[in-house]
Amino acid sequence: MEIIRDPSVSRLKADQARWDARYRENHPAARLTPDPWVQAQARWLAGGRALDVACGRGRHTLWLARMGYQVDAVDISLVGLRGLAERIESEGLTDQVRLIQADLEVWRPPPDTYDLILVTRYFNRELLAAFGDALRPGGMVIYRTFHTDWLKLHPEFTAEYMLQPGEFTILFADWEWLAYEERRLPPGGNDRDDCTAAILARKR
Repeated sequence: MEIIRDPSVSRLKADQARWDARYRENHPAARLTPDPWVQAQARWLAGGRALDVACGRGRHTLWLARMGYQVDAVDISLVGLRGLAERIESEGLTDQVRLIQADLEVWRPPPDTYDLILVTRYFNRELLAAFGDALRPGGMVIYRTFHTDWLKLHPEFTAEYMLQPGEFTILFADWEWLAYEERRLPPGGNDRDDCTAAILARKR
């Protein structure tokens, strides 16, 4: 299966090398089952064209394709995309998925293209700002990622790549909210899910 190389990937960057290594080693971040909160929103999903941002090994790409979506799956890791390509081929879904290797610090989705944009465990404010233009009228975003409570468990992470608590309520203030959840880490807690916020929002 072909993997399209976007011009934003001109050389091997540290970010790609890090994720390539993680996927080779089956790092826990390379999980293959869809996020439970994301799965719980299936009743809102009616098909069309979807974008899976920072798709990794493609747990949500495959989930969406099985529901009938035409999916563009974008990630910087060539190792992750190659593993996803094998799974797509084994399930006979090659006509429903397009794989794109891109640097998400640079790449932006084309305008007026998607009915759904899905992102989990990745955060880029500048990329998120382009989602409204990339969606067709009535298109939706499903987004679940870490906020800065995660730093209480893993202080080595960079706060820039995490939400501030309550930030989704600002970023999606002008959207129609269909589902929202923000969990906070209690004193002494160690559940990673208590460091996340999630939203399903529709473009007005």
